Amino acid sequence: MHRYLVLTLEKKIPDQTKLVETLKSILAIEKGAVYRRLRGEVPFTFFELANIAEKLDISLNNLIYANSVQVDRFELTFVEYTNMDETDYKQWEDYISLINSVKDDPQSEIAESSNLLPLSIYAKFDSIAKYYLFKYHYMLHESGDRMSFGDTVVPERLQQIYRLYFDASKNFAHTIYIWDYLIFKYLVTDIRFFYDIQLISDDELREIKNDLLALLDYVEEIAAHGCFKETGNPVSFYISELNLDADYSYVQMENFRMTHVRTFILNSVASTDQSSFKKIKHWIKSLKKSSMFISKSAMAYRMDFFRKQRRIVSELCV
Repeated sequence: MHRYLVLTLEKKIPDQTKLVETLKSILAIEKGAVYRRLRGEVPFTFFELANIAEKLDISLNNLIYANSVQVDRFELTFVEYTNMDETDYKQWEDYISLINSVKDDPQSEIAESSNLLPLSIYAKFDSIAKYYLFKYHYMLHESGDRMSFGDTVVPERLQQIYRLYFDASKNFAHTIYIWDYLIFKYLVTDIRFFYDIQLISDDELREIKNDLLALLDYVEEIAAHGCFKETGNPVSFYISELNLDADYSYVQMENFRMTHVRTFILNSVASTDQSSFKKIKHWIKSLKKSSMFISKSAMAYRMDFFRKQRRIVSELCV
């Protein structure tokens, strides 16, 4: 990938002095650092690749798969959330920097079909974010390791990343959410399980319940107004009448496409392959056929849906 980027750059800007100055300006790094990257001594980071592609009108998809057979490629983007290192944080920070660039892209779009709450919605609700980290730890560690919800610590840097992502995800020109109609039933059933095996206390259960009710208020406001209150950008909200088998999402920007399939609660398999993007986009679009559109419409259905979700969440009583 690095080799093809250099070849593409040399074709686009044959004058090396001009090329170095251009990259120095785009990446805001010293000239020596540019030369080291061009010589292959230091690799371009993913964010640097995306930034160069955007500024110089280079297709990332063509770059990544130049001179290769076009087949679907998915890679597990695994972040070890219970013991995050600099690489894990950098992966998140680079992705946030990438999606922050959509502010000036009128064609940008993010879409997600979910049977789990998406991070772009729950990231600002601390006990819910902590719950998913707690469940991740419970599922991926040895059965004898009974870390409780109270023992789970969300690192301050990760909390900051969550807040940054929450804000950045509202900048897309268009957002599409398709939620399984049982999304809160699944969540409440899981939380009740951890409470019953005494890994969540009475006070913690009340805290989670209050945050879920606040989240429902937040989501209902989005659906009622058809936009995010933070940015005013439009949101198309759907409730699927069919159970969703997995979480699929895509990000669409002027010079970049990426698809995700959620795995291990907090991770995903990701692809920048154009064929994969088209398939997942088509799949999400097809789910609309069996879903109710509730953004500024279907008022009776919308109000009834949120009333039922509050009733489900209210079952989390001590």
